[in-house]
Amino acid sequence: METEKMEVDVRSILMNGESTDETSMKKTSSDVRDTSINQSVEKAISILNLYSAKELQFTVNEISELAKINKATVIRLCNTLEKAGFIERFHDSRASYYRLGIGLGRLGNIVIQSLDLTSRAKPYLKKLTDLTGDNSYLFIEKNNMAQCIDIMKGPRMYDESSVELGDTLQLNQGGAPMAIFAHLSALKKEKLLTKLNLEEEEKLIGQLEVIRKNGYSLSQGDILPHIAAVGAPIIDFRGNVIGALSQGGLAREYVDERLSETIKIVKEAARELSREFGWEEEI
Repeated sequence: METEKMEVDVRSILMNGESTDETSMKKTSSDVRDTSINQSVEKAISILNLYSAKELQFTVNEISELAKINKATVIRLCNTLEKAGFIERFHDSRASYYRLGIGLGRLGNIVIQSLDLTSRAKPYLKKLTDLTGDNSYLFIEKNNMAQCIDIMKGPRMYDESSVELGDTLQLNQGGAPMAIFAHLSALKKEKLLTKLNLEEEEKLIGQLEVIRKNGYSLSQGDILPHIAAVGAPIIDFRGNVIGALSQGGLAREYVDERLSETIKIVKEAARELSREFGWEEEI
């Protein structure tokens, strides 16, 4: 019997280049789970992550199928989440459903209150300036104006050529201000247009539509004749614009590949920062 077993092992090695025991060990080592993670909590989180603005409710069977968790486990997890107030059960004439509960809303409000735009934007401003050497700016809308609330200055720009911290600009001029303007609600945008009372209002409306479609604005000499700027909006989880990132440089350099690259990195920075505030869609 021992001889037969040895012959089988030898044949296995010759055919596969490794013993059955070695193969088993390799499979075992690759399938080892991270012991620092609680699997029950991980499964509960996967249930919560099924919900979105478009998917507001699920039956037990739907949760089981989508989360790939057996039905009995889903029921236990849902009971636990319901007790904590993270989900709630309701019925209609067809079935029982689970939807997100008020407990998550309470935690969400705590998170929102802790979000600080300036501190979260600072790493993105630094990255933009490190990449190009140009000044990077953070603007917000305040009292129907655009206010600069942070700057990361680069070696390529002269101080006297740039916007300073605390400066305010009209929303219809400049890279960041126009990015904010284009992404305001339709009602607020209409009120601002009425207040500005511009002769070329239709032209501005067209510009705002293009900015909103493209996800960025380009200012060429709006503030100073020799300065250009690219701005992109920062969007929160509600879809509201809460500010804009921009980068400014010499207008003669913001052309061709340099301009395309600046647009790319500013949009990407604004997109990543927006994700920190809960916005998941493309800008």
